[in-house]
Amino acid sequence: MSGKRETKPSRQRRRSSGPAGWWQQHREWVAGLDRGQKLRYRLLQTLVVLSILVIGVWLGLKMWMKLPEIPDPSGGAGITQGDGTPNFDGAELPDVAKSGRRPGVYTFLLVGQDTAGGGNTDTMLLITFDSKAKTVHGMSLPRDTMINTSRKGSGHRLNAVYNFNKGRDPDTQLVNGITALKKEVGKLTGVVPDFYVVVQWEAVGRLVEAIGGVHFEVPFDMDYDDPTPGQDLHIHLKKGYQELNGEQAMGLIRWRHNNDYSVQYPNGDLGRVQTQQAFLKAVAAECLKPEILLKVTSLAEIFMENVNTDLSLGNLLAFAQLAVGMDAEEDIQFVTMPNQNASYPKVSMVLPVVDELLDVLNNGFNPYVDQIQASDLQVLVRNSDGSYSVTGGTLLDETLSRPRGSGSSASGGQTAEIPDDPQEELPDPDGSQELPPDGSQVIPPDGSGVLPPDGSQVQPPDGSQGGQIPPENQPIPPSESGGDSALPDPGGSQNAGSGETGQQPEPPAEGGPDIGGAEGSEGMTVSELPDWLNPTGVEPAA
Repeated sequence: MSGKRETKPSRQRRRSSGPAGWWQQHREWVAGLDRGQKLRYRLLQTLVVLSILVIGVWLGLKMWMKLPEIPDPSGGAGITQGDGTPNFDGAELPDVAKSGRRPGVYTFLLVGQDTAGGGNTDTMLLITFDSKAKTVHGMSLPRDTMINTSRKGSGHRLNAVYNFNKGRDPDTQLVNGITALKKEVGKLTGVVPDFYVVVQWEAVGRLVEAIGGVHFEVPFDMDYDDPTPGQDLHIHLKKGYQELNGEQAMGLIRWRHNNDYSVQYPNGDLGRVQTQQAFLKAVAAECLKPEILLKVTSLAEIFMENVNTDLSLGNLLAFAQLAVGMDAEEDIQFVTMPNQNASYPKVSMVLPVVDELLDVLNNGFNPYVDQIQASDLQVLVRNSDGSYSVTGGTLLDETLSRPRGSGSSASGGQTAEIPDDPQEELPDPDGSQELPPDGSQVIPPDGSGVLPPDGSQVQPPDGSQGGQIPPENQPIPPSESGGDSALPDPGGSQNAGSGETGQQPEPPAEGGPDIGGAEGSEGMTVSELPDWLNPTGVEPAA
């Protein structure tokens, strides 16, 4: 079969029309450029390639850095919480949650975990981030807050929830414990936190080192030593404004008192909470500076090794992007949950002050459309006949429902006493024992009948026992004996100390320390304390 033969010019045109032909023409064109034209052309090529890469990375980050979806606290099945979590007293979602969410408002439960103290939840904060208003509000929840539960003894404490519910399986302990704690915080505040962030205290020191130190005003000369194996804690800081490194920062946030109790917070553990709040604010101020972007790699490493959360790294970067431009002094506020003393048999606790708590919640913490009401909370309230009721729910400990004497639920340091009925006493969830095995009470060597606010034991040299554990915002008396006594670790664990020097003021009358006209440690008057350290326990006006 014969056909028309292809001519040479047509064959060349066909070849030049394909990719190989285009590339050949391009090479011939480049070869015809002079030296200067070639340099400009290569530069243009490089810029085009870099632009494509930058656009690709940016699009990838936009897809990866995204805000999380707000979870349904009901689990998508009705409005009952508590299912599937061991030993958690179920709670219905408050009515306010059904009013809907304000757009751009996210809530978090931030938990500080002291690994040296058995992993107990040493610090708990409810945090609300309004991404539209660019404000952050944090409320410290005292670990000795008394909760509505069917448990007895120290099981009524808020910081017992995590350890009592985490179970024995290491793979599920975190989820079980935090899920129960989030729900309990929801009962106390009406706000079930959307997400959780559990930070090991060691991360604070590493973070401070990574950002190059933090300037902070140390309120007292701090001298504390605990050589206990596994603890090896030594805190030695001078009073005054200074730059703190990581180790010093760790000492600052863990300190409660000096070795001999001659120096301590005038408002007990509340003072330590206020110090932690002020220090976290100082750290946040450093982290909001633009140059922090140069340290993102080291910060990410610290985060991955010391933080447990249900947020992805992309979620956190998205939140960080929204926080750009915030002023730490104006836009970040910390408060402590308004509370009053409550003495449970053999256990020291505090109660929320409902009216004051509602005012705090509805001014910065409420993520819902409607206002939070008392009926949205499940807070224990002492009635005039001495019995207890719950603001919005069922009283789970029936022993508290019986009338016993007169009492007051007003704030201002008044004590709400609970009937001292015979009952089984549970150990403190962090492993410490509130009382000796025989159930007798312990009196410190000075005979004051008052124990440190963390509930730890102070054993006198003669072995005598008896006394009462005070609420966490009372000062801690020193031992008057020359021997060693068991002192509470500033981080919440048990340790040894001595009482050789210093003289402690007389313990205050029941109902809280009387600091009116009093002096702080080393002759420092209340007016000389830092603004953020408030000995009265009453939050300063905004």
